Amino acid sequence: MSSQSAKPPVPSTPAELALPAYAGFWLRVWAGAIDVTLEVGGALVLTFVIELARRRFFPFVPKNAAGMAFILILAVGSWLYSAFTESSSWRATIGKRALGLQVITAEGDRIGFGQATVRHFMKFLSLFFLTIGFMMAGWTKRRQALHDMPTDCLVIRVPRGRGPSLLRGVDRLHARPKEHM
Repeated sequence: MSSQSAKPPVPSTPAELALPAYAGFWLRVWAGAIDVTLEVGGALVLTFVIELARRRFFPFVPKNAAGMAFILILAVGSWLYSAFTESSSWRATIGKRALGLQVITAEGDRIGFGQATVRHFMKFLSLFFLTIGFMMAGWTKRRQALHDMPTDCLVIRVPRGRGPSLLRGVDRLHARPKEHM
C-alpha cells in the first residue's frame, strides 16, 4: 500500500457533473419586485430631500425640478445599484440575494461591471417588447431572459447553505417523503 492518502473520485462523465439550478421566471419576478421597490423608495427619499432644499434655498427653481430629479436619480441609481451589486462578490442584487439567486457568466464566474451594465440596459429592450423579453426566462433552455443573452449571463439558484435566502425551507416543503423498505 502507498503512504499517500486516497483522493476522492473525480466525476468521469458529464452526467455526474452538477448542473446549476437555473432560476425560473417567478423567482426572478419576485426578486425584481423587491429591487424595484428598493430603487423607487431610495429615489423618492433623495427626491424629497432635494425638494426640501429647493424650497429652502432655491425658491426660484421651478417646482417640476423635483420630478426631473426623481427620473434622473431613478435612472442612474438603478443602473449603479444593479451593476455594482451583480458584479460584486454577492453576484446579486438585494432582491436576488433574498431569494437565493445569483447572476453568473456561462462559465460560472462573477460578471464584471461592464457586463452588468450592458445586462441592465438590455432590460429596456425586454421591457419594450411587451415584456416578452422577461417572460423568455420561463421557456428558454437555460432560463435566460432576453437581457441575459447578449452578455451570456445565467441567473441560478444558490445551493443551500451558501448565503442568506428567504427560500431556505422551501425545498423541504416540496420534497417527497422517504419510502420505507
